Amino acid sequence: MPIFKDLEIIPNTFILIWEITESESCLLENLKSSNKLTLKLNQLKNSTHRKQFLSNLQLLNIKDISFEDLEYNKNGKPEMKDKFISFSHSFDISAVIVSNKKTGIDVEKFRSKILKISHKFISKSEIDLIENLSIENLTKVWTIKEAVYKAFGFIGIDFKNNINIESINSAFTKANVKINYQDKCETYNIEIIKFSQYICSSAIQLT
Repeated sequence: MPIFKDLEIIPNTFILIWEITESESCLLENLKSSNKLTLKLNQLKNSTHRKQFLSNLQLLNIKDISFEDLEYNKNGKPEMKDKFISFSHSFDISAVIVSNKKTGIDVEKFRSKILKISHKFISKSEIDLIENLSIENLTKVWTIKEAVYKAFGFIGIDFKNNINIESINSAFTKANVKINYQDKCETYNIEIIKFSQYICSSAIQLT
């Protein structure tokens, strides 16, 4: 069921979040049947992955977007002709962002293992900026960088060295991020939502 529906974080940019409590057959309801959808589902061998994917489609259905409106590029990134879109899922939560700007989204559940791997994705300057390296804050850093990576759309990104959090607000619910990769440089505005045991970060391109 949708727990955040049409949350407009800036004009023409909407976040939708779904808690997966339904069966696979229930998640198929109200979705337009097609050979393209059947083929995609057959490629997903795991039932959990199929339900995560179908819940993403249910969220798109709220925005009157069907699977037929989507294409996937060579890196597996979903694309539309007239909008930018990004998917994410973690355990029983799925999320979608739809925008007229380049965008990405990531949702993650709090897990203690992030303490062991944080050195792989957080830089010294970010440690100094954030100071409190709690599970919650490290999860925010990870989701921020994953959302920016998805928006940027290129593989081969080093989260620690190519994506830099330049500023955060006092509540750490917003951030500004710069990504540098080869000859490309982009900046993103970040919006962070905390709910239950999850963090959801969205990235919207500024330049």
